[in-house]
Amino acid sequence: MKSLLSGLVVTVALLLTVVLAEAQQPAKIPQIGYLNIPARGGARHLSGGFRQGLRELGYVEGQNIIVNERIGEEAQLPSLAADLVRLKMDVIFAQARAIRAAMSATTTTPIVAAFTGDPVLNKLVTTLDRPGGNVTGIGTLTPELGGKWLELIRQTVPSAKQVAVFWYPSAEESFPLGKSVESAARSLGVDLRWEKVGPTAGSWLYTRLRSAALRQVDAFIVLPGFSGMSLLDDIADFGVRNRIPGIFGRSDLDMEQLGGLMAYGVNRFEQSRRAAYIVDKIIKGTKPAQLPVESPKSFELVINLKVAKEIGITIPARMLAWADRVIK
Repeated sequence: MKSLLSGLVVTVALLLTVVLAEAQQPAKIPQIGYLNIPARGGARHLSGGFRQGLRELGYVEGQNIIVNERIGEEAQLPSLAADLVRLKMDVIFAQARAIRAAMSATTTTPIVAAFTGDPVLNKLVTTLDRPGGNVTGIGTLTPELGGKWLELIRQTVPSAKQVAVFWYPSAEESFPLGKSVESAARSLGVDLRWEKVGPTAGSWLYTRLRSAALRQVDAFIVLPGFSGMSLLDDIADFGVRNRIPGIFGRSDLDMEQLGGLMAYGVNRFEQSRRAAYIVDKIIKGTKPAQLPVESPKSFELVINLKVAKEIGITIPARMLAWADRVIK
């Protein structure tokens, strides 16, 4: 009997030792990879929005979450993405230009993406409702945006009848916006002058922006997707030099530095903040394939009153009331 009791005591002691040892082991801290190119053109660093979202969810870096940030030029992104995979991230959050690098590096690590084009058209996900694979995320564009830019131009300059549209072919292929611009133009009675700008069109654009024909337009729209800030600088200069109002399709640009009059687009800082909520669901066990790609919900209008004064136009009070940011 004594030997039986002695054996039982030993067994219980061993079990308690195992339980205590497991209880004393610290819980695994989720590791998140953040992948992007450097911020340019005065754009806000989008990692700030992502980190803000994590804080709202109760995460504290270094305590219950670790964010491994990798920032590099496009040529560096594949190796940076491979490094995050090697470090066994629980999730990788990839901004627009870094998505394909992250997808090339892994088919198993969950990826939350900040899409700039149509993710289905670009074959990044199977469908918006059921992404499939290891990728989900949140978008930045909606088809109606093209018409919205034209409406904002007309509300700012009601007399505008001829509007130039600067567009980038590869961007239009990624997310077609031209049809919504044309539809709005028909309903508003506006004639459009389409100005195609390619990746090597710097010198051509410089000459075109000084043509007599283009100087006759009443306003212009710059669709998103331009790869170089120098092209945007040239277009902004065209507007100021010829006193022609224009709107840019990216609200994250530094409009004061650029010298543009207006910008309207998705709030990419807010998009990054929202991405943290998707990351949180994945950390808690939801598979990316089960998380629908979210549509953008937060847009912002930026108006530069310095440029308005320089080109000699008065921004209507209702437009200033709608604006999220006004540069004075």
